Amino acid sequence: MASLLSSHLEQISLCATSISELPFPGPKRFTNALLGQHDITALIRDTETHERALFHLAPPPLPSQSAAHDFVGTSVSEPAPTKTPRRATFYGHRQPKNKAVAAVLGGDLYQRTRKEGAAVRQKGEVDVALLLQGAERLLAVYPVAGAADRISQLRRRHQQLDANISHYEAHVNQQSAKLASMSRSTYSEDEDDVRNDKPTIDITTMTKEDLEKEEAEIQELERKKKVLEDRVSGMERDLGGLMR
Repeated sequence: MASLLSSHLEQISLCATSISELPFPGPKRFTNALLGQHDITALIRDTETHERALFHLAPPPLPSQSAAHDFVGTSVSEPAPTKTPRRATFYGHRQPKNKAVAAVLGGDLYQRTRKEGAAVRQKGEVDVALLLQGAERLLAVYPVAGAADRISQLRRRHQQLDANISHYEAHVNQQSAKLASMSRSTYSEDEDDVRNDKPTIDITTMTKEDLEKEEAEIQELERKKKVLEDRVSGMERDLGGLMR
């Protein structure tokens, strides 16, 4: 009897050993989700700034003053009942595409950028400082790697180019005034020569050389100014790509 029981126990132990050595796959997501002890508070978190901006809409604009006067001036009467579609009452009106951007920028800055965009299409000029301010405000909500350094670099470059343009414009104005004064002095000297009938061939030749020299300097300054304006245009294109 003991030998029979020992043989059965030996068979059971061999089966258990073979079962334990079978290659079963490890637990995966579904098994862990069902069998694991999870703390629900670990799955709940506060929204990030850029996530809140996606669902935050700018407040509706106040009614215009003319509309308010029209409402006061007209007599109070029952409006004609209009049937609103059920889908429109449930989902509301379609929101514009740039509502999230307007909520981040704020009403004032957003309107200024929109007006600036219209002015750019008409004149071809860009307020770089305004666009950089808007880019910084958007970057605070929607972080982009390397964008902050790029904005700082563009601001420094714009300030340097603006200072260079102002310097060369002042220099051009100074040279133009000097050229005008030399032209007036040359004209008065020519009148005196005509009155006195005295030839001044050498003085006239030197004056023409001076005028040609001044004109060459002015042309060189205009060329430098054009180069700086081209650089500013390139910086504006880079800034436009960053804003997009």
